[in-house]
Amino acid sequence: MITKFSTCLLFLALLLNSCQQRNQPASPQYEAEYNRSTTPALIDIEKALDHPAMLKLSQIASKLEYYNVGDARYTVTQAIAIPDSDAFITFNNPRIYYRKQGIPSKRYGFKALDYKWNHGMNGLNLFYDKKTTRMYCALSGLDQDNKKDSTTFNDIRPCIGELPTLDTMLTIQNYIFPENRPTKYSINADASQIVGFSSSGYMLCDYAEGSKIPKGITTFNLRGDTLCKFILADAKDINVSPDTITRFQTFYWNTDQDRINFLIPYRDTVYQLSSSHSITPLYTLHKDNQDKPTGLRSFLENPNGLFMGVFQKGSPAIYNWLGWLDDYKPVITHRVVYLKKEKKTYALPKSSGGFINDIDDGLPFWPDGQTDDCVYMIRTVTEMRETVKRTGSSRQKDLIKFLDDPKVFERDYVMIVARP
Repeated sequence: MITKFSTCLLFLALLLNSCQQRNQPASPQYEAEYNRSTTPALIDIEKALDHPAMLKLSQIASKLEYYNVGDARYTVTQAIAIPDSDAFITFNNPRIYYRKQGIPSKRYGFKALDYKWNHGMNGLNLFYDKKTTRMYCALSGLDQDNKKDSTTFNDIRPCIGELPTLDTMLTIQNYIFPENRPTKYSINADASQIVGFSSSGYMLCDYAEGSKIPKGITTFNLRGDTLCKFILADAKDINVSPDTITRFQTFYWNTDQDRINFLIPYRDTVYQLSSSHSITPLYTLHKDNQDKPTGLRSFLENPNGLFMGVFQKGSPAIYNWLGWLDDYKPVITHRVVYLKKEKKTYALPKSSGGFINDIDDGLPFWPDGQTDDCVYMIRTVTEMRETVKRTGSSRQKDLIKFLDDPKVFERDYVMIVARP
């Protein structure tokens, strides 16, 4: 009897210890590697704002393409280039579409209402794995089974959903919903914010204790194993005042999907993560102005330049062609460009609308998003038809063909893709 009782006590002790270990954060599997072999490029935003300059679109792009991307009810927050196909997948939140020139757009076979998407992703909720053609989605963890159950709400974690291959999702007869998606990976976020993700893992922003000021990032695989912790800043060195610009973050993958560039809130450095445990600072942003606090609202890149939407307190906002603010875009006061070959930073004149379009004499260009080496902007068909001047030049051939297409309606939006 004593032996059996002792065995039970030993089993309970082991079980308790196992539970305690599961509740404790796992130690990182790798030691962080900081690549400081090269000095980050300095982007002097403050200086550029004092000397606006006109730039031509041909300085950062060589070709434009036009895609009908639906009506105003569901505007595009993300577009993904499909390799070797001249096709794109667009996230018209909360819908997903397949777009290709010359054929009607097709609904992607996954449906999720707005509340089921992770709203902390800055609209970048999709990752398309080029090798497997599977899509990965950043979801909130809420669904029909738990959204009304307050007793389980605190236990709900955001997750990454894995979908079947592209061919399957374009020919599927019955839509897939988050509730019946069997492959989901919970994110060990707690109070942290997801920065970026892929088909192999994700990274979270780590905050200073008792604050929302980031001090670094932690990388995980999809199973939730802690891979590496990076300390990127001392929280006490970041001064956050009531005048601080609204925090902004973003991430994007290179064409080969083996490196991710990212920017986390309140930081002035753009980093590149080349593996789960190796990080390199790429760009340092100088935007301090004590009289007019300045912050980023958008940050995009192609092989020729960086494109920054800047908000400076006290400066008038940039409006659209009708004199309104677009509710689907961040409010900015300046457009700033860094040209990589010249290693110089420029602020475009506010009235310019962006780069002078010397490729097909169409709309001035300012990007709203990027995918691989392409940048793209979203505009209304009405704006194009009302404002584009027809020059009779042969270089307007594709532009005029799109504008005169009877299947392109006034209510539609157009995605204008600029290839380098």
